Amino acid sequence: MAQCKTKLVAFVFSSSTGEWRAVASQGWGDLLVGTGVSTASSKSPVFFGRQYACACFYWVMDWRQKLLMLDTRRMEFSIADLPPGCRRPPIAIVDAGEGRPGMFAVREHDADGTFDLYYTIRQNEGQSFNQWQMEKTIPLESGYRYFLRGATERYLLLLRSEDDSPSSSSLEMSDLECFSLDVKTLQLESVCRLKHHILRAHIYTNFPPSLSSQTI
Repeated sequence: MAQCKTKLVAFVFSSSTGEWRAVASQGWGDLLVGTGVSTASSKSPVFFGRQYACACFYWVMDWRQKLLMLDTRRMEFSIADLPPGCRRPPIAIVDAGEGRPGMFAVREHDADGTFDLYYTIRQNEGQSFNQWQMEKTIPLESGYRYFLRGATERYLLLLRSEDDSPSSSSLEMSDLECFSLDVKTLQLESVCRLKHHILRAHIYTNFPPSLSSQTI
């Protein structure tokens, strides 16, 4: 994806020709209409945190409760609302089944300092397409801080540290534990303990035979 001065463009690389070609393009004025974002500024909006699920790429719009979406089936850009209560990233986009994207976000309750995972599913029919339905709230063990660090269509990666650990921006954190969450069962499973904070993580699944463990 390339952010130009007047428009947003998506490119696809062809392995047969060895060349890039533009497959989707939309002007800022058309894309941002109705979002409350001014198109008069010389600076284009900032998008970050690319994620993929249900044949669509998603980016969070900086300082806005909005998502930029690229539908790879239609090769079209659109803007979607974030679900209510999702005040800030990071978020995790997953496949919720039946062609619907689901979103996880970590919420901190200011009153008591506790955290939970907030899971919502986006509707995919009629006028409710841009609406999110709350599916489940998963309480997280108290006494820790929690951070979303990666996701696939089926799993997400969650880190936690003791509540009195240094700031999340620090590379050195004690008792940092990594968890995976199965989107289908919503079960958390401890994966490992880490000595260093992971600023950005990626989950790899379905390795080819050459990278898989030998079995009989």
